[in-house]
Amino acid sequence: MRVIKDEFWTSKQRQEFPLHYIVSYRAAFKAELPDFFIRRFSKQGDVVLDPFGGRGTTALQANLRRRVAFHNDINPISEKIARAKTRPVPLAAIERRLQKFDLSRPVCLDEHSELLAFYHPDTLKELLNLKREIQRDCDDVNRFIELVAVSRLHGHSDGFFSVYSFPQIAVLPEAQRKINEKRKQTPPYREVKSRILRKAKLSLQGAERFQERFPESLNNQIRTGDSRQMRWIEDETIDLVVTSPPFLDKVDYLKDNWLKAWFYGIEEKTFEENLVQTRSLEEWKVFMRETLRELYRVVKPKGVVVIEVGEVRYKGELVNLDEIVATLGEEVGFSLGAILVNEQRFTKLANCFGVSNNEKGTNTNRCVVLAKGIIERLEFPRHQKTLSLFENI
Repeated sequence: MRVIKDEFWTSKQRQEFPLHYIVSYRAAFKAELPDFFIRRFSKQGDVVLDPFGGRGTTALQANLRRRVAFHNDINPISEKIARAKTRPVPLAAIERRLQKFDLSRPVCLDEHSELLAFYHPDTLKELLNLKREIQRDCDDVNRFIELVAVSRLHGHSDGFFSVYSFPQIAVLPEAQRKINEKRKQTPPYREVKSRILRKAKLSLQGAERFQERFPESLNNQIRTGDSRQMRWIEDETIDLVVTSPPFLDKVDYLKDNWLKAWFYGIEEKTFEENLVQTRSLEEWKVFMRETLRELYRVVKPKGVVVIEVGEVRYKGELVNLDEIVATLGEEVGFSLGAILVNEQRFTKLANCFGVSNNEKGTNTNRCVVLAKGIIERLEFPRHQKTLSLFENI
């Protein structure tokens, strides 16, 4: 296997389009990763697919590079996030809509008492009223307000609706109560509308007239479904795939996102049985083989598939998932171009979770590059400063 190690993209935080950072999501890769491959393996108007779409990073970056985005994920939360991110609305429209919302109506909190570990009663009342107002209309303005509200549900600063909590992981109410006791804190009142407007203003920088500037986004396909059976995609229609599958059971996508599911009104049981979070490497291999076989079906001849994985500890041994994916890819018919290992030094986010630089799977980008058909010897340039998207729009 040809393994190339280098710094292909920057390790600096928040260097790309502001919309990318509107909401936290576990195990999300940086926008620079799909951008590197989108520029290398596709052209304007091509279709870029992410079968494990997460928070829509590949989809949004594809649109910003004038490509059509196909986004898929088994978790319905992912579809809601990606759809709103790739259909942003003017700040003035958000402000007008919020002015029409009456968040002061009386609400019985008895059924939501567990949430009082996070929110002041008046804040929780406003959130419940906001949910009701949003559900009255599924237009783009309401869906974007919904996305911004989801991004503010829990965090560590005054900009969030909650008392101090973790920003990336939604801890359970019992754990939050322990945090409150340890920090001697009580949820303060956090007014909802102003915080939504503040976050929306930051996230929408450069996004005015999004559909006019990036018309390819009008042809996006954003779906909820199993990566092994994407029947909504016709045979040989995808030019490029850039994605990152779950790393065995290293991330609990259900528990970590339970507050998002609550606000979106999503019942986890509707998709839980099809969500692959397994401790078995053999089960994971079967799942990935079936996914790769489906990708082989939908990718065009000479199309490219990039799968980002990492290293995991399995039964006391370090396992390189990229080597497994490369082998499985060749088994279903792909040609292996290379394995790219992005060497970088992570900053505060990785360190705050106790992840040392380049030592764990969550701290390395190992990208398997596969092609449908005979593949030429690929050359990959060293990292060069990404052109500012603000200069291009």
